[in-house]
Amino acid sequence: MLILDAKGTVLMHNQAFSEMIGGDCSGANIKAVKGMLEIWDLFQWYIKGGKEEQGRNRFSFHDRYYEVTFNDFDYKDKTLYSIVFHDISHFLSIEQELLKRNKELMAINTLSSAFIIAKDMGAVLNRMMETVMMITDFSLGWLVILEKENQKIVSMKGVPEGLKRSIEDGCIAEFIDSISNEDEPLYIFDRNDIQLIPCLKKEGIVFFGVIPLRVYDSLSGFLCLGNRIERTFDFDIASMMSLVGNQVSLILEKVKLFEETKRLSITDALTGLYNARYFYQSLDKEIERAKRYKESFSLIIFDIDDFKEVNDNYGHQTGDEVLKEFSKILLQLTRKTDIVARYGGEEFVIVLPNTHKDVAYSLAERIMKEVCETVFRCNDNMLRITVSGGIAGFPEDGSNSKDLLYSADMALYEAKKQGKKRVIQYRGDTR
Repeated sequence: MLILDAKGTVLMHNQAFSEMIGGDCSGANIKAVKGMLEIWDLFQWYIKGGKEEQGRNRFSFHDRYYEVTFNDFDYKDKTLYSIVFHDISHFLSIEQELLKRNKELMAINTLSSAFIIAKDMGAVLNRMMETVMMITDFSLGWLVILEKENQKIVSMKGVPEGLKRSIEDGCIAEFIDSISNEDEPLYIFDRNDIQLIPCLKKEGIVFFGVIPLRVYDSLSGFLCLGNRIERTFDFDIASMMSLVGNQVSLILEKVKLFEETKRLSITDALTGLYNARYFYQSLDKEIERAKRYKESFSLIIFDIDDFKEVNDNYGHQTGDEVLKEFSKILLQLTRKTDIVARYGGEEFVIVLPNTHKDVAYSLAERIMKEVCETVFRCNDNMLRITVSGGIAGFPEDGSNSKDLLYSADMALYEAKKQGKKRVIQYRGDTR
């Protein structure tokens, strides 16, 4: 501590203050003492009325941190002032560590909530990227997922259209590939490094970080973060980026498990096609969509002819192989927008959005022909099969799922009745 008069002259100070400033400053004005100009400003504010608002003022000096308090007292008809410096360096480091830990916990909780709150996986990834940008204070970023050695960008935030197109065209794909086989937890690139990445340089990015996303030592993707403003890379940034990377990796693992669970819930275990439950849901949605936009669509039901004989003569394992091979033919000849499902047993259904019944008939004929020409090699057996099909169209053959399925089923029944190995369109008189 030290004692001043109203003009700021140091009347006396204790040994601790001498050690703090490195000498004796008695008789000198506090504003002339090296490093004490800020104290002079605070002192002026105090004597001009700041005492009513005084709290503990924080002050740094020679890498130490202090809280400063002022007091006044009367001495021999004069008002003198004491200044007390409380060394809080140790407490401040604890406070900063607590704040850091609190920020890390907030980051973990915020990222976790992105997975819990979002309703679908696309929303999860977008919300997660928004959260990452907020936590790390980067201006732009994107998330790259590795799928069968291919890079897939699943979310972008703050990325301008020009850079977005460049990234999607693979401007940093080679760079990402180059670090895929390395084992570093974090890659940081400053302005000089970015000169070697033209698309980033063109956008004025001066600080760029790539965080490999690993779960159980398996590389699942990369989190890319960039800034147009210089940043000083220090331990705190590295720690936060690593923490974010770990949390994003765990969330991605949860996303994959969620997607796999969802896939299994709507997939037929044997053929890999959609199951009947998903087919019914899709058919109802397609009817609603077609009504809303006044469009038509078609429904095909296929049945493998004499499938019981396949099982009886060759065994159920061979029968299962036939079902799987037929499923592959269906997937090969249909569009990605079509819904192909195993309806039950040896029956299969296809929903063809925005497709007239005559077009559906042509497709069904191609499928039937392909099946007839295919030799099914199943468990050391070579056999041929045929299929029959029934076709119904919306809205002419049914305005709801029950009527539409009945019409397609009646057409299939007619195909069977006429000798199998054929496709029949429902015409109304097929009932």
